[in-house]
Parts: sequence; C-alpha cells; structure tokens
Amino acid sequence: MPKVQSPKLIINLDLLRPQSDPEKILTKLVRWLLKSGRYIFIFVEAIVLIAFAARFKLDEDLASKKEAIEQQIPYIESLKNYEILVRQTQLKLATIDSFYKTYPDYSEILKHIASQTPASIKIISLTMEKDVGKVAININAQAQNNNDLAIFLGGLKQDQLFSDVEIGSVGFDKGNLNFSLNAQAKLGGTNL
Repeated sequence: MPKVQSPKLIINLDLLRPQSDPEKILTKLVRWLLKSGRYIFIFVEAIVLIAFAARFKLDEDLASKKEAIEQQIPYIESLKNYEILVRQTQLKLATIDSFYKTYPDYSEILKHIASQTPASIKIISLTMEKDVGKVAININAQAQNNNDLAIFLGGLKQDQLFSDVEIGSVGFDKGNLNFSLNAQAKLGGTNL
C-alpha cells in the first residue's frame, strides 16, 4: 500500500526558475503581457468588430431618416403661408399687449378721484395728460368752505395711486372757494 501523503506536507517547487535571482520588472511585464495580453487583444478586436457592424446599421438608419425628412419637405413648405400668418398675429398681439401695459386706465383714475371728492365740491374742469410712466392731472374745482378742500386734498394724498398732490391756486368768487389742484397718477398703480 502506498503511503498517503498529507496535504500539509506538499511543497510546490519550480525548478525552472531560480529562487535566489529575483526577476526584473521588464521580465515580469513581458510575462504578464504574454499571459493576459492575448485576452486584452481579443477584447479590443471584439469591440472593433462590434463598432464596424454597428456602423452599417447606423448608416442605414441615417439614410432612412434623411429620406423621411426629404418626403416631409413639400408638406412643410406648403405650411409656410400659415407660419407667416401666425408670426404676424403674434407680433400684433405683442404690440397690443405692450400698448395696454403702458396705457393708463383713465376710468380707474376717475373712480379714485370721485371716491375722494366730497359732495360739496363741484369739479369745473379736469385734464389728464399721459407722460412717461405717469399721468399728469389738473383739476379746477369749487368748494363751499376750507374744510371740504382740506378733506379732498387729504384724501388724494392718502390714496396710493396719486403722488405730488399740490394746490396750484386758490381764490374767492361769490362766496365760493375756487382752486386748482395738480397731481400725478402712476401708470402701473391703477390696479390697487
């Protein structure tokens, strides 16, 4: 019966390589390239072949897309008049929108003036002129006494729509107080 050797006692000796002389780095690199380099080479070649095969499919897809686009060109050219019409309409709408953003809301300004005017004040004339960013207001009116004028002037000064509220002139005529008043109304503040 042969002797059974214990696996603990097995020693692997490589007698072809001397143990005392360490290998140089260049030798290790060449040995590694010979062992694993062929796998790297096969992997790179596989990628090149896949890319070459994919190129045929991508060229075919590109040609079919070009053909589909060329077939759609007459239809797109037939819609040119509609596109011009839509662009003109958009330009008109933008012009109208910019006009209304800078256009003063005179009815809102008149409502604010009416809400601040006491019943005993009679407005003789009212002029509004649009300036850049504001509306200049000139009011000529008659009041029966100073309190009505003070209430009217105070109400306009407290209203956030108006600024630079000043009395232009004051005079008496037949027991009534005639006055002129100047103010500025904000263009963007009419939605207060």
